[in-house]
Amino acid sequence: MPMKMSDIHSEIQAGILNYLSIHPGAAGSVAEISSNWLADENVAHNLEQVQTAVDRLVDHGELHKSMGTNLYTL
Repeated sequence: MPMKMSDIHSEIQAGILNYLSIHPGAAGSVAEISSNWLADENVAHNLEQVQTAVDRLVDHGELHKSMGTNLYTL
């Protein structure tokens, strides 16, 4: 049975937070997050799904977008 979109976003969010727990000073664009931060994750994802997950983390204050850039950090 395929994963629901909300489950995919939750898995991506968990992967991002896991990466940042190991690399707390990391900063990356959505493309970098997708290709580097989530490289070891088992869930298949695309840039749109990663953007949605990043937006949700920003909305919850768990991730921040650097002013004037497309980089996300803790």
